[in-house]
Amino acid sequence: MKHLFLIILAFLLFPAQSRAVCNYHNVSGYIWSGNTGWISLNCRAGGTVDYGLDINFESGSPTVDVTGYAWSYGLGWLNFDPVIPYPALPNYPARFVRNEGELPTTTAGVLKGWAKWVALGDNGWMKLSSDDGAPIAYSVGIGADRLFSGWSWNGGEDVDSDLKAELGDGWVMWDSDGGDLGGIGGGASILSYWFETLYGSIYSGGNIDAPFAPPSGMFNAMYLIQANGSIAPVSIQSGPKIADEDREAVPYISESHDAFVFPDSANKYRGTLGWVDKAGLLAGRYGEVTEYSGTKTSNTIGKNVTLDGGVYRYTGNVTVDKATTFKKGDANSKGSGTIIVDGDLTIEENITYQTGAIGSSLDRLPSVAWLVKGTIYIDPSVSEVVGLFYSEDDTTDGDGKYGIRTGTTGDLETDVQLIVNGMFIAKKIYLERVWIDVDQFGEVQSDEPAEKIFFDGRAIANPPPGLSDISKGLPVMREIRP
Repeated sequence: MKHLFLIILAFLLFPAQSRAVCNYHNVSGYIWSGNTGWISLNCRAGGTVDYGLDINFESGSPTVDVTGYAWSYGLGWLNFDPVIPYPALPNYPARFVRNEGELPTTTAGVLKGWAKWVALGDNGWMKLSSDDGAPIAYSVGIGADRLFSGWSWNGGEDVDSDLKAELGDGWVMWDSDGGDLGGIGGGASILSYWFETLYGSIYSGGNIDAPFAPPSGMFNAMYLIQANGSIAPVSIQSGPKIADEDREAVPYISESHDAFVFPDSANKYRGTLGWVDKAGLLAGRYGEVTEYSGTKTSNTIGKNVTLDGGVYRYTGNVTVDKATTFKKGDANSKGSGTIIVDGDLTIEENITYQTGAIGSSLDRLPSVAWLVKGTIYIDPSVSEVVGLFYSEDDTTDGDGKYGIRTGTTGDLETDVQLIVNGMFIAKKIYLERVWIDVDQFGEVQSDEPAEKIFFDGRAIANPPPGLSDISKGLPVMREIRP
């Protein structure tokens, strides 16, 4: 996900456990045949063989091949890429066809073509959608919510001339809600990763897009989504804006907004949302600057740190290679602090805030800002970080990526969910994780996003040194009486 000047305010793992033999396949669940019972679409259901269905929704093509096998204990393998000759039109194996007018990465569309029960030979052909004008219309559909619906048909041969096929499997139901299965459940769905902001907004100086939309009833941002460009309405969704008069819920988005200015050295760090007083920080306006020339925060900051309202500057690259907790202040110290990194910041271990009551003084609340000249890279093993993360970098490195990167192994099995308590500010932000909350059988356990970013309000309640002006442009939180 690539954006020019994307600010995410507020926002989105434990590895899924499965046998090593079962690789990642992005179609999951079970479909139902009244003749042969459950049909598994993913090897997470059990067994010792790798199998499953895959549809490359991110290809951008309006038509995508469906590849792989499903498994039934009654009939064995169901091949979704069978070879010619096909028994009738259409003359192609299983395909996903996007609905006209949808975005090139949407999951909304239908399955067409043929699959085949291997054990049934010429009687095993399963048609995924009926022909136009057929006496009985049927199809297998997928919605933008990634859930399957509808029926497919395997007729087989009519051996006794009663106009009813006897040797096929008959009707197969794909509905994800399992409503017609007597409450048993089941159905097919797409495993897909997404991101979420909580208690905040998304601002972009370019377009906003993502491979997948959030699940039904979920949103990428709780409040405003605003961009100097287009906002993909299927894959990027905001929470409802409630009108005062009729309480009508409508998405709160704003496109073609061209007023964003990113704070950087060219404009003396004065941006649309406020002023980052970097010059004042380095000049000692907020107190003495603690200088470090080392490259390991664990060697100088330590595992448990009280920032004490200080400014800490690292002249080279910094790696957080040990779990770090920023502690509350006390009667003699403050909880906030600003860390300036003149190079790149690599985070290899979790960073957290100490929890618990802070008494009557808000300046004891732990609150940290990371002002990074280069790229901020979060290792795929990291599950939690805290703070306001600002990357000024706009130079292209070896892989063409800069700004803020959440990191990924590229594998559902090894990625973990990332929780961010704070905010991201950068010219480009890459939300890279591919985690999905599934169990060892491939069943989706929750609608949790891969990256979840909470705007926790610390930048307002106890702003780190040099960032008090930025806090004026952020959402204000007040407690009121009912």
